[in-house]
Amino acid sequence: MQRNCAAYLKLKNWQWWRLFTKVKPLLQVTRQDEEIQAREEELLKARGSQARLEQEFSELQRKHQQVQEEKAVLAEQLQAETELFAEAEEMRVRLSARKQELEEVLSELETRLEEEEERGAQLASERKRLQQHVQDLEEQLEEEEAARQRLQLDKVSLESRMKSLETETVTLQDQRDRLSKEKKQVEDRLGEVSARLGEEEEKVKTLTKLRNRQEAVIADMEGPADAGEGEANAGG
Repeated sequence: MQRNCAAYLKLKNWQWWRLFTKVKPLLQVTRQDEEIQAREEELLKARGSQARLEQEFSELQRKHQQVQEEKAVLAEQLQAETELFAEAEEMRVRLSARKQELEEVLSELETRLEEEEERGAQLASERKRLQQHVQDLEEQLEEEEAARQRLQLDKVSLESRMKSLETETVTLQDQRDRLSKEKKQVEDRLGEVSARLGEEEEKVKTLTKLRNRQEAVIADMEGPADAGEGEANAGG
């Protein structure tokens, strides 16, 4: 818990953490929040189980110590009563019964001790497994938190790029509109020039035909004149 508090205090003043807390309401990351919350709940449960196991383990250690002490006390009592048995024959029956009783108790305590030791070993193994599980969950949460922050930063970057592209799109649209107007003007001008060119071509055709007719008339007029002049020269 202290380690988590220290991690929170460290993140509290981190620049990217403050940015994350500001942009978090704008992000659609509900499912990731639920997954992280579920893992946090699982982590809390695991820690609770770990705490209970540690308490049970401590209790078992205390009981184990108590049983060891009782065993030592009983062993000492058994030794003392065995020595007294040699000194007083009249107490043999009573001491023999006491010895058997203590041996039964000792056997029971040894059995219980073995069971407690086995249980302690199981609890130690379970405790180790839970500690590893808690560590794995913490590492997974850290990785998911880092990945989530990277995704949020990527989204902010993409939104900035999108705004830039929208601005460029507006600029390109303005340029396209301006070029379309210029193209329309050029096309209109080209149409006017083409029309005038057609008129001029018609005029040229008309003038060419007129010139050809005039040349033909001139040729017709020059033909008889040339013939009369030839006859006059022959008569002389």
